[in-house]
Amino acid sequence: MNLSLYLDNGTWIHRLDARTKILWLLGLFVLSLMFSDPSFLLGMMGLVLGTIIMAKSLANVKRILVLLVLLFVYSLILWPFFVEGKTPLLEIGTQIITVEGVLYGLGMGLRLNVMLLSGIFMLSTTAIEEFTQGLHRLGVPHALAFALSLAFRWVPTLLGSVSAVVQAQRARGLDLPSGTIFSKLRQYPPLVVPLIGHTLRQTNLLAMALESKGFGPGHPRRSLLESRMTGVDYLVLGIMIGLVSGSIWLRLNGYGTT
Repeated sequence: MNLSLYLDNGTWIHRLDARTKILWLLGLFVLSLMFSDPSFLLGMMGLVLGTIIMAKSLANVKRILVLLVLLFVYSLILWPFFVEGKTPLLEIGTQIITVEGVLYGLGMGLRLNVMLLSGIFMLSTTAIEEFTQGLHRLGVPHALAFALSLAFRWVPTLLGSVSAVVQAQRARGLDLPSGTIFSKLRQYPPLVVPLIGHTLRQTNLLAMALESKGFGPGHPRRSLLESRMTGVDYLVLGIMIGLVSGSIWLRLNGYGTT
């Protein structure tokens, strides 16, 4: 089972410099945090999905489709109870749901999905080694860049450990799919204990491996990967700068808020 999110599809987006994709990701985060109007965020959703389609990475979107739907539904349901407005829409007991609250919940759901899809775009088009080198060349200290890349590496490892533990417990007779939700909750402790033990063991092995190789934050490092910015990279960065500048102008003039 392939647990890595990187897809080596060889598109022009994959060939962009890692620094370009990191700055593009930060720009998407800034744009998503700048607006709360669903119409603006829906346009951003189209932009992100368009880049994912061009990168031929829709397979990773399908892997997290349930999470995207749940985040959107939870935001749409919960936020209207906490946001006040002037236009009543529905009354539930003593709680009045307003049109402004529903629009805000819709915007927050789209914002979470945009940020999550932006991260999926980054991980689908950038190898971990390229991501680390890109951070380092942007001026991020090597120790911090290594820690961030290690976190991305650890996610597939942890998912693989979960899969192995579940299969081992099923071989011992643990029946996870059947029963009520409360009975299922009682069956999860046998999974958590070995998972914690396996994670601690892997962490200790990783620490010993780094120590044996003389890893230290103050030591000079050289990368095996060599990359350079091309005209396409500068064009993509120029487009993002234009989008951020235009969004700042819209926000200062009162657009993009519910």
